[in-house]
Amino acid sequence: MFGFISLNNKKSGDPFSSLKALTHWMESDLPLGDVYAAHDKVVKCLYEFNEKKEPLSKERLQILMHLDTHARDLQEMLSRQYLQNPRMSRELESRLWRAVHSYYWEVTRGYHAFVLDYINHPSGTKVKAFLPQITARAMHYFAMIFKWQYFRYEKINEKAWKRLHNLYRFAEYEEFEKEQLSLYDVESLSKTSCAEIYLQALMLDGLNTGSLFPKQIEMVSGWLANWADSMHFEKIYDPAWHVFFVDMAVGRGARRVRKIQINDMSRYWGTSELLGRIATIRDALLIGEIPARMGLSEACRLPGCLEFLDDVARQWASSTQRVKRQFDRIKVIKMLEVLHGMHPIFDQVKDENEVALRNVHKSTADPLSYDEMVDVHLYGFVTKRTQIKLGTPGTPIDPQHVAQHERWTMENESETGFGATIDYVADDWLRLGKLVGLKPERTGHWRIGVVRRLTKISDSQSYVGMEVLVPNPVAVILRAKQRHPAGYVVGSIEPVDVLLPVVGIYAPKN
Repeated sequence: MFGFISLNNKKSGDPFSSLKALTHWMESDLPLGDVYAAHDKVVKCLYEFNEKKEPLSKERLQILMHLDTHARDLQEMLSRQYLQNPRMSRELESRLWRAVHSYYWEVTRGYHAFVLDYINHPSGTKVKAFLPQITARAMHYFAMIFKWQYFRYEKINEKAWKRLHNLYRFAEYEEFEKEQLSLYDVESLSKTSCAEIYLQALMLDGLNTGSLFPKQIEMVSGWLANWADSMHFEKIYDPAWHVFFVDMAVGRGARRVRKIQINDMSRYWGTSELLGRIATIRDALLIGEIPARMGLSEACRLPGCLEFLDDVARQWASSTQRVKRQFDRIKVIKMLEVLHGMHPIFDQVKDENEVALRNVHKSTADPLSYDEMVDVHLYGFVTKRTQIKLGTPGTPIDPQHVAQHERWTMENESETGFGATIDYVADDWLRLGKLVGLKPERTGHWRIGVVRRLTKISDSQSYVGMEVLVPNPVAVILRAKQRHPAGYVVGSIEPVDVLLPVVGIYAPKN
């Protein structure tokens, strides 16, 4: 299928024929200096490894584990490139995302196949000694697949959740779910367990509300790797202690304990110890401790990271400690005009401001504006150009100000925002944190908002939550009050620094 190497003939250099052959292949066949190309070769090789119908022997498992261990550097470099370039083009973002996600998928397929082979043939396998580690790696990579789907605000499908649940159930059945082990033979990495990996995946999923940036998701993922030992699964429900539960018979993640049906497939845990740990870290930050020393990573920059830490803690707190929604959402069906880009938004707000000003002029003793009086003096009537400029009711809008609106179907609203499910976004401009102009039908004016929540429902449909920042915006143009001498002379003329006017939106107090 792939032309870069033949895996069907061991004489031609099958990298999976032995550990020595694999090491030689990685040293000689992977292109130096091109991380993406080398990573692509590894993924293709893993794909062919999974597609080959050879016995899942101990030797093949050792080769898979060796390749996985030594390909981690390539995977981490592409992951860092993805996370450190949030403004990359959609094409580049898609290439990097697919590369990283494909590796996680193929290596997970490999480990999962060995676990299933043992379950189906427990007496005919020689990989039993490796079961704790390969189960932990399979669970870890399932969690990584989930995390990368969160980067795109996607929901995890039921089949993937059930596979992760079943891996943990298998670890429980074999009684190694709490066994501390190293995922890789690297001394610098701390030990973990299947139970801790499972908890990390469940807790991170609880934050997948579509309101976090990929960097924030990655940061919390790192925190959970250090904090997972603060939580413990229990098979018996304690209403005074437990906050979350997971039903392993259902294809979904954890849920907050409310009205639940007790069954043998559910596991419960509390977060009081975790929240106490976060509170200790928070107190240390307030007295000047460096975030990286507290295990929060170098990406945690104060004071914004402190607020983010508080938000995460509230999401994991018990129901009595959580902050309730200030305004209720009401289900509605309305059309919502949406506009993006500062200049198009400014033009629309400016036109509306001029219409409002025109209406004020009409209600005063002086019905004519200065521009209208000039027209009457010169021509004897108010020209259509001036009518368009002033936004006189019944006159057409300036063609230069006609923006390409998108019309979305709003499905809920509150005092401070709107929610809509959309099928398609022109030019693929939609991003978390994007400034938008919003004009609901029957309200008559534009509002300024920001995209706060994104959830991908399907390949062609997404849910968008928007917060209204400025309910009654005013268009303004900022100009420099004075020019500053440049400090030198050119041809007996002293140049000056010229600052062009800048458009903006003013938010008056209500």
